[in-house]
Amino acid sequence: MSQTKSNSRISLEQKIAKARLKLQEAYDTCGCTDSKVLATNIKLDRLLNRYQQKLLENTDPGKK
Repeated sequence: MSQTKSNSRISLEQKIAKARLKLQEAYDTCGCTDSKVLATNIKLDRLLNRYQQKLLENTDPGKK
């Protein structure tokens, strides 16, 4: 894996970790059905989808 792809993946992992913390904080303060919790969860889902796509691109030789 190239250095740029590795840095990009690490940056995305850091964003995911921060989003998880924000989601937990929102859940702890607002409860599970609050709009802030739901919006934070959507952001985390999108980050996880991007991360999964990057993993697939790196492991699927047909996608190059």
